[in-house]
Formats: sequence, C-alpha cells, structure tokens
Amino acid sequence: MLVVVIGLGVVLGLIWHSENLDHTKLTPQSQNAIFYDQNNQIITTPTTKKYASLNEINPACVQAFIAVEDRHFYEHHGLSYPRIVKALVNNLAAGYSKEGASTITQQLVKNTHLTNEKTLQRKIREAVLALKLEQSYDKDTILELYLNAIYFGNNLYGIANAAEFYFDKTPAELTPAEGAGLAGLIKNPSKYDPVGNHDNFVTRAHLVLQLMQEQGYLTADEYTDALADPLTITTPKDLWIGTTYQTMALKEASQILNLSESDIINYGYQIETYYNPEQQKLIYDAMNEPTYALAGDKFALLSAPNGQVGALWTSNPTLLTARRNFGSAMKPLLVYAPALELGVIQPETAVDDSPLIDTDFNPHNFDQQYHGIVTARTALMHSYNVPAVKILNATTIPAATDIANKLGMNLTDHESLAMALGNTNQGTTFLELAGGYQTLANQGRYSPTRFVRSIRDRNGNTVYFDLTNKYNYAPQAVAEDTAYLLTDMLVDTTRAGTGRKLSYLNTAIASKTGTTERSGSKNNTDSTLVSYTPEHVLLTWHGNASMRPENDLPRGATGGGKLANAAKQIHSVISDPSVNFVQPSSVKTVRLDAADYAEHTLRLANAATPEHETVSALFANRYLPDTVSERYLIPTTTVINGRLGENNLPQVNFATLPYQTYSIYRNNVLQAVIDHQTGEYTYVDKNPEPTNLYRVDAALPDQTPVSSNEITLRLPTTTQYKAVERKRVPWYF
Repeated sequence: MLVVVIGLGVVLGLIWHSENLDHTKLTPQSQNAIFYDQNNQIITTPTTKKYASLNEINPACVQAFIAVEDRHFYEHHGLSYPRIVKALVNNLAAGYSKEGASTITQQLVKNTHLTNEKTLQRKIREAVLALKLEQSYDKDTILELYLNAIYFGNNLYGIANAAEFYFDKTPAELTPAEGAGLAGLIKNPSKYDPVGNHDNFVTRAHLVLQLMQEQGYLTADEYTDALADPLTITTPKDLWIGTTYQTMALKEASQILNLSESDIINYGYQIETYYNPEQQKLIYDAMNEPTYALAGDKFALLSAPNGQVGALWTSNPTLLTARRNFGSAMKPLLVYAPALELGVIQPETAVDDSPLIDTDFNPHNFDQQYHGIVTARTALMHSYNVPAVKILNATTIPAATDIANKLGMNLTDHESLAMALGNTNQGTTFLELAGGYQTLANQGRYSPTRFVRSIRDRNGNTVYFDLTNKYNYAPQAVAEDTAYLLTDMLVDTTRAGTGRKLSYLNTAIASKTGTTERSGSKNNTDSTLVSYTPEHVLLTWHGNASMRPENDLPRGATGGGKLANAAKQIHSVISDPSVNFVQPSSVKTVRLDAADYAEHTLRLANAATPEHETVSALFANRYLPDTVSERYLIPTTTVINGRLGENNLPQVNFATLPYQTYSIYRNNVLQAVIDHQTGEYTYVDKNPEPTNLYRVDAALPDQTPVSSNEITLRLPTTTQYKAVERKRVPWYF
C-alpha cells in the first residue's frame, strides 16, 4: 500500500502543471439548458436556476452533507489519505472497484470539470484539481460551491432548486430531516428519488440522521424529533411527470455531444425533443387510474414505430437503466423473429407441443398442459413455452442470438435455451425492449428509442440534427416479410390470445404479454404488455423494482390482466381504427385445405365448414413451399451439420422427432435408417470415402420423404478439410 501511495504521489507531481482549474465552471452559469417539445414549445422546467450562499442554508442541512459525504472535510486539504488507503485495501480484497474515497472537494471537481468515467486517469486528474481547488478557496467557499453544483435528480442542480422542487421551501427553511434526505439522495438520485421512490428516500434520510447524531450534530431529542418528520413531498404532478422524459433527453444529448450532463445544463444548450405533453398526461393518468389498481412500480413508454418517443413515465427512476427479464414478452424478439427470418418456420408451421426429451431444460406451459400438434401462430398466441424452446433449438442459439442483437437486444455468446422463455444472461432494458418492437412496427428497420431531434448551442447554432427523422433512414434488421408475418401473428395474439383485452377496441393492434415468476414461488416480479399499431408502439409494465420478495406482485398479476386495462385506455385515444398494417409484396397468401388445419388453430376454427373448403395462410415469398400436402402433417425437414471427429471419422448431427424416420445418405447411397429418436442425433460414419456428400431424408408413413441440406466432409489429404453447405429451407419441423 505504501508503494502505491508513493507512486500515486509521484504521478500527481508529474501532471500537476498539466491540469488547470477553470474557475468559471465552479459557479452555475447564467443559462439553463432549454428543452422543447415536438411543437417547439418550451417544456415546463421544475425551477429556474438559483444560487444559495452558505449563510442562506439551514446549518443542520449543511451538517447533513458533511456527515454522510465527508466527515473530515474541515481537516483535510482536498484528499483524505486514510480513506484512499482504506478504499484501496477493500477494493483489492473484493477484486473490483467496490468503493471510492472522494471528498467533498473531489466531488465538486468531478461535477464541474470531469466526466463520470471510472478510470485511473480521471481519478488522478480529480485528485490534482482537488488539491489546486483547496489552494484557491477556503473551506466554506468550497462547501458553498459544492452545494450549488451537485445533482439532486429530476434535472435539478443545486440545493436551492432541490429545496423548492421537492419541499416548496428555501434552503434556510429546510428541517433537519429534509436536509438529511437531500444529502442522502445525491449518492444515487434515481434510487433515492423523493417523488418516485419515496420509501427509499425516507430510509436513506434516517441513515443520514443517525450519522449526524453519532458525529454530534444532533442531540438525542433532536434525532428523535427528526425521525418523526414525514418528509412530505410537495412537487406538483404537472411538473414532475415530465422530468423522467427530460432526464432521458439530457442523457441522450450528453452521449451525442460527448459532454457531461452538467455541462449541457450549464452551457445553455437548447434541446429539441419528440415530447408530446398530451401523450405524457395520457400515459400517466392511465397507469395511475385507481380502478385498475396496478400494484408495485410502474413504467410506460409511447413512441412512433421509427423510435421517436413521445411520452415516457415511471414511478421509479431506477428502472430507466435497469436490466430485467421480461418473460414471454421477449419471445417475438428472441425466438420467432429469428426463426421467421431464417425460414425455420412460417406462421402455419406445425410444432409438436409434447414433453421435451433428452434435454436438461424442461420447462412447462403456463397451463401445465401439452396441446399436441399446434401451429407456430397458435403457440405464440397462447405463449406456449415448449414450442418456443423447440423452435429456438431448431433455429440454433447462435443464429437466433445474432438476429436478436440486430433488433437491439444485448445478448452474449453464452446464452442458453432459457432465452426461449425470455431469460438472458444480462437481461434487457426497457428501452431495448421498446426498440425491438419499434423495429417490428417499422417494417423490420432497426428503430431504437430516440428522444432528441436536434440540439443548438447557446448562440442558436445547430450542433446536432436527427437525420433519421428527416430521411427515415434505418438499417434493415430483419426483412420486411419477417416483420409483417410476426406482426400478423401478434395481431392474432390480440384477437384471441393473451392480449385479447385489447381486441375490444376493434382496431389493428399487435401485442404480446410477459410475466416473470419468482423462482420457487407463485408470485410474479414483472408484468409486461407491449402493443403496437401502424402508428404507435406502447410499452406498459408494473412489477417489483427492488426484487425484494415482500414487494412481489399479487398472484395472478399478468400482462394480460389489469395492465391491459391501462393499455386499452391509452390505445382508445391514440389509435385510428381506419389504419391497418399493409401486407408487403414479399408476403404471399396461399390457399390450403381447411379441414386439416382448422382443428389445430383457433384462428382457423371456423374455416372447416362446407362453404369454406380452403383457408388462407401467409408465407414469405422467399420461403414458399414447393408443394402443399393434402394432409396437415407432412415430413419435417431437418438441418444437418457435420465435422471430422475422433480418428477423422465424419460425424453428421441433426435433430430428430419421434414420429419420423430418417434415412442417412452418403454420396446418394443409403447408409443407415434411424427411427424412434427424439432430440439431437449424431451419426458416425466408420467407413468413409475420401470425399463424402451427406444428406438426411425425413419421412412419415405413406408420405414422400423430404431432404435436408447437403454437406461435404473430406478426409484430410493434401487439401485442408472444408465444409460446404447448400441451404434448403424447411417448412415444417
């Protein structure tokens, strides 16, 4: 530790003269950033920028900040060396950066001069500037500058603005408990947000009060009285409901310009957004309608298909960046979109909803039943889990992961079959989830959420313009036919599946629900409903943000339950019944025999009457079947892969179904017949030729076999082995 400290001192000395303290950054600038809505009207801001001198702040409030942030503030000279050593020891013991050692002086420097990146270079710059700051100003001045510069959440900088916004008071009027609350929230303004996360705010305030008593700032009686303070928040609803949107617009502007959020505020940038005040009030009122009784924390986002966010609201700001598993709401993005894109399925593909065999992952359907042969459309409509796993397995996890990431998901190379149920290694953010559905609604063009349409500097010069807005440019994540076919399936999910509460609106709405159940419990942690029309995408959620068991949703809380009432209220205002999804030319309607299909899907239940001898089915033109069987069940083609295994013997791998027979051919000569197998099968060719062309024919009784793709495996000679694959798209599996 001594070597580390000495080394740090040497480095500080070397760069001492390279860092300059900008005194103009230490005090708030005369201008605030200005936010404009979609109609170029100024969005009402919580407060105008105010400055409070130290003698205008309740001393108990000042003491609260010292108690929780830097108890030795008046003793050190900018850096607390004991805290640095303690933090180094704890971080080395933990194996990661567990805690920091920033003094109030360092925090002032970081908030006014530096970014929030966690790098050694930034920490060294911070230390040097803190030492220079202590040489230039006395302690009271540093403390005053600090209290007027720090961030209090909801786009509020400075103690005077925070006191007015949260408590409708001046800093001098704050009670000890209110001062402790403001001092406590700066550690994590989202987690301890006084409006959106009041319970956490109170708990944190009580911790600060305890520290104040322990350090002699409060007597026992004063401490007891402060604990009894209810910490009532007086923030008007019409001011607060838009701050979440501004928070995200500010964050996006910071990323666009590569500036800190405080710099954007202080330099007076003018940020034009897609904010729609009427939509903002609409989603807030619907999510807080008393008759719906939506339990737990809540989140709602309303956007256009091209990603322009008109409204965003959450009761808990920590959710803005949280990564969660949204259950079956992820299936369209993780399972069905990749399978459709690769031609593994079409909407009417037959899938066997029967128990999984020879696999370590054996989920059950929500209703604890199996439904036999169903179509992919029906499986998605009713959110069956087992067919989703089988479709993902047929698509393969790497292929599905690659396409899902093009839709904006953040999947790793180590995903498992659990992603068929919406469970991924890193989870998904609300904005990523919304972006995936926006892409589907935007004909497959990748459409991440966007809040900022342009930015001007304080002189009115445009420094950024959203070209996507002007030219509707977006890369094609999945083909237009994939987006339409999946949308058509999700329209049926609204019509007769898990989202059917929205069907009463009698308009074109695609939807998907998702429910996440706590492991080992019947309680739910997440309830999600994503729905979209040709004009709007709506994400609604309520759940347990803290993930503490006592905050779980009541049993039976699902995305298609009470949450659907709020979504229906929103869509009833914004949706135009005359606007429909347009079938692209890349999708073809095929007439199929109705009698064989009707019994397997609710969508076609009325088609088997004498006057309806055929039924329509949708196919992507690029994956049209060569023939249509008179029977519903036709042989399912399989996809084979191969390699040279032990002793350079060719190995051919493919998935099997128990009711099919598989004939393995090498160079068009039958080698083996496999039947009564389920799951992955490996055929080892013990008598190969120098060059081996393999295929597998799948057959049902009295049916013409269908062939797999072909692969070539060459034994090692003077030429390096190379696998050649000719793709043939299956229709059924």
